[in-house]
This record gives sequence, C-alpha cells and structure tokens, in this order.
Amino acid sequence: MSFSPDDRPAEPRPAAVDRSAPVSKGTLACLTLAQTAVFVAFVPLLNFLLPLKAEDVDPAGKVVLLSQAALWGGAACGLANIVFGSLSDATRSRFGRRRPWIALGLLLTLAAYAVIHGAETGLGLILGVVLFQVGLNAVFGPLVALLPDLVPDRQKGVASALLGTAQPTATLFTSLVVAILLSGSVWRFAVTGAAICLLLTPLLLWVREPAAPPSAGPRARFSLEALRSSDFRIAFVSRLLVQVAVAMNALYLLYYVQQSDPLIERFGVDSVDTVFGWLLAAWTATSMVAGIVGGVWSDRIERRKVFVVASGVLLAAGLLAMAAFPAWPGPLVGQALFGAGLGLYSTVDIALVAQILPRPERAGRDLGLINVANVLPQIAAPALGIVIFQANAGQSFILTYVAAALFALAGGGVIAVIKGVR
Repeated sequence: MSFSPDDRPAEPRPAAVDRSAPVSKGTLACLTLAQTAVFVAFVPLLNFLLPLKAEDVDPAGKVVLLSQAALWGGAACGLANIVFGSLSDATRSRFGRRRPWIALGLLLTLAAYAVIHGAETGLGLILGVVLFQVGLNAVFGPLVALLPDLVPDRQKGVASALLGTAQPTATLFTSLVVAILLSGSVWRFAVTGAAICLLLTPLLLWVREPAAPPSAGPRARFSLEALRSSDFRIAFVSRLLVQVAVAMNALYLLYYVQQSDPLIERFGVDSVDTVFGWLLAAWTATSMVAGIVGGVWSDRIERRKVFVVASGVLLAAGLLAMAAFPAWPGPLVGQALFGAGLGLYSTVDIALVAQILPRPERAGRDLGLINVANVLPQIAAPALGIVIFQANAGQSFILTYVAAALFALAGGGVIAVIKGVR
C-alpha cells in the first residue's frame, strides 16, 4: 500500500464502478458479513468477556476498573476512527482504498485479544482495551465508508437493513455461544477471534472497490468541515445521545443481573451467565426483526425520520422496564423492547447518515467524524456509570437505567428537525 506522489506514475487503480447501478447481492452479503465481524469483535468483549476479566483482575473494584477500561478505550476509539477513515480516503493501491486498512485492523484486533486475555493487572487490561479499539476502528472506519462508496440511495435502506442485522447476530453469538455453549476464557477468546477472521475474509478477497473520485485528492486530511451542515450536526447529536443509552445498557447488563435479588432468588447464583444469555437472546431477536422491517419499509415509503423517533421511544420503554420491573419477566420484556428500538435505530440511522454526507468523496473522513458519536458515549457512559453507582452506594443499577432512558428518548426525538431527509 502506498500514497501516490504527484511526481511519479500512480499505482494501478481499481476499475471504475457505476455508483448509480444497483449493487449485487454478493457484494451486499460480503458487506453484511464484514459488518457482523466488527460487532462480533466487540459485543462479546464489551458485554461479557471484559466484565468477567475486570472481575478476575480486581474483584472488589471491578465496576470502577471496567469503567476506566471503557473510558480509555473510548478515547482511543474516537481518534482511531477518524484517522483510519481519513487514511483510507487518501490511499491508492491495487487492493483498493479501504481493504488494506481493514486487513491491518484485523491483525491488531487479534493481537489485542491476546493482550486482554493475558492481562494480570488493571493497567495491562486498560492497555489491551486501548489496542483493541485502535485495531477495531482500523477495520470499522474504512468499512463504513464502503456503504456510500458502493450503494446507491435507492438501495441504502435495504443495505442498511442487512447491515443492521450485524449487532443482533453478534449479540446472539454472545448469548448462545460465548456465554452459554463455551466455558473458559481461552475458548471464548479463541472462538470469537476465529469467527472474526471467517466473517471478514469474503470482503477482503472478493469485493471490488470503486476508483477514488478525482476530487478526493491524494492526501489524508482531518477536517471538521462536515459540521458546517446543520443536518450533519443534528445526526451527530442524535447518535451521540442514543449511543450513551446503548453503552450504559451494554456495559452494566451483566452486573445488573449479578446484583438483582429477584433474579438470583428465582434462578440462583449459578445461573447468572445463563440468565444474561437469554436476555441478550431476547434483545437479539427483536432487534433483527425490527431492523429488517424498518430498513425495507423506510426505502418503500422514502421516509427515515419517523422510524428514528419511534426507535427512541422503544429504547426508552425497554430501559425504563429494566428499572421499574426487576422481577422476572420484567428484564426479559425490557431487553426485548430495547432490542426492537436498537434494531430500528441502527438500521435506519445508517441509511439516513449515508444520504446527508456533505461530500461523498470524503466519506471515510466524514463517517469517521460522525462515528465519534459512537465513541464519546464509550467515555461518557462509564463516567456517568461511576458517578451514579457511587451516588447510589453501589446498591443497584436502577438509576443508571433511568438515566439511559432519558438519553434514548432525547436522541430519537432530536432527529425530527433534520431537513434534508424525510
């Protein structure tokens, strides 16, 4: 891989792709598998493996250690997403603009798994999470840019519906395979790493990238230019608020189950992992259905905003159910509602953002910028979690879920004022 200087012939560029032509089913399948690989990389880690590892390293201070690891990892994530998205915009190679960075990110992610698994101190765990976020975003930053690179507007809802299945699929993998079927840290990390490799391979081998537009230029540039667009700013704020709610649920759900007296009384201490797995399964099932239906329907009626607003309401309802009804089946209903809201939001928001990019030729850079809204919550959520947990004397996570519900409601509602998309 290299950047082509102006004073020598450029390397061979990928053949031009007609961006108005429908994208093939094979390409959509490869994009979906690659998106699933990203979520398989971080959903089992952040929802299950990292909390368990934090508990193993520091049983007494596990909540604070988990929050610190998530906070520093979130900071690395934000920077890496922008950097690798911008670098991929400017890369010129016979392998394409995006794929070389995706391949590098895969290697770094697998290395980070090894560091996290072997960590014996809090500092070692935090450093492993930072490396993980750098590697994962070397994959994710260039990967999300392939949607506007390849998919025309009239297919963005369908494509986003398929991409939206990535998170529920990864959640199902976490609940049924990592949490229930597998036991032992070595097997859980090893199987997850192997799954990531298998899911990314089709994209790396077979997807044909379009040639870079001449206006993209030969240099990677960091810029906040996209924030001049009011629609872009609104989409950024919406995603920021919603992702705070999502991060709070993901980060503390296992500990919620562990500290829920009604759940322990009903199922017993030894069944905590199984209960957690079934909650994730409920979240997964409703997320996948709502995401597919919402994405296809939003294409059909050519509207996005109403789905995003509705998703905020569903997310908030699910989170409030977790706070108000800790006895079974309250948490199950709460996670089912939460999953429906998340699936709907994730799918339609991808399509919406892809349509309002100010400069499509700088998709990697601008999507890297808007993905900071995915990253800042990874800093804000653990910081808020520490404050709320300590203020509540570590008694429960009820206030945490109430706060998360308010963020979700605000995030879904603010999208109503966007003007460039119906």
